[in-house]
Amino acid sequence: MTSRFRSLFGQSDQAQVRHQEVRALVLDKMRKTFEDIASHDATWIEPDMQGILGVICEEMHVSQEGFHEDKFVPLFFEPLGTSNIPPLDLSDLQTKDILKRITRMWDKPPPWPPTVTDQLQKLVYAIENTFCVSSRVYDKEYGWSNTLSHYAKWVECGDITPELVAEEFDRPVWGPRGSMPYLGYRARNQLNMPHTLLATLTRSEANEKLSRSEALTILTVMLTRLKSGDFPNRTVIPIMLISVFAGFQVRVLEAHYDIRGLVIRKSKFLSFANRDAAIPNMDILMSFMCSEMIGNTRDLRILTKVDPQRPLQ
Repeated sequence: MTSRFRSLFGQSDQAQVRHQEVRALVLDKMRKTFEDIASHDATWIEPDMQGILGVICEEMHVSQEGFHEDKFVPLFFEPLGTSNIPPLDLSDLQTKDILKRITRMWDKPPPWPPTVTDQLQKLVYAIENTFCVSSRVYDKEYGWSNTLSHYAKWVECGDITPELVAEEFDRPVWGPRGSMPYLGYRARNQLNMPHTLLATLTRSEANEKLSRSEALTILTVMLTRLKSGDFPNRTVIPIMLISVFAGFQVRVLEAHYDIRGLVIRKSKFLSFANRDAAIPNMDILMSFMCSEMIGNTRDLRILTKVDPQRPLQ
């Protein structure tokens, strides 16, 4: 073995050791944040408690065109934009039927006030079918589907537990009756990216504060995916959470973990209470769910140094 080869081999070994050290460090810190939030009794995390619990919650401003209005660093999701969403294929009978069912929810509301369960089920039906069932008009990369979920290179998880939520976290995630995960997506295998998309249902009325269940769900997915053998060379697990609340309200959360702690960026609520609000807001929501998965999830600097002048992408 030449001295040059030994030198390069030694550098590679050192880099791998350093990588594992940083991964171990972030897992320890993330676990501590999870334990602190899990022991927090309140349903909502007050702003003055965020720092104590290791949470950085930032407002995420969203334009009517479906883009970020903020210059976030680092950034892991780049919205598609409402004007770039492939149109519905109205020649497809199933798609026409789905569209009819969704619009009926706003055009012909029932004569009695819908229960909270009805509200959540109707809205998540509209979101799920718009994203991963309705056919769209675009050139197929593969022959079996023309949905937005395939267009955005997402694959629906077979089972949220244990694929996204390890069994050790079943109780804090599935135990509370007020909130629960509903849909889970992971990046297509060929991308080899740890980005994750998740939808949750919450029976509470919308509240601008961050909820304990939102933070816990995000952390459990991060811990589960980081501890799995799927991404041994990744240090960051970016999460997009579509948080559905009673009252036909939805907000988008984008999250990652860095040296500061659990960083969560949350949008204002998008209303789906009536047709005039729901149609444009569905396009905004689809723009975010179809985001391009970006960012350097291998970079150790995100867990050792945050430099706002140097985007980690």
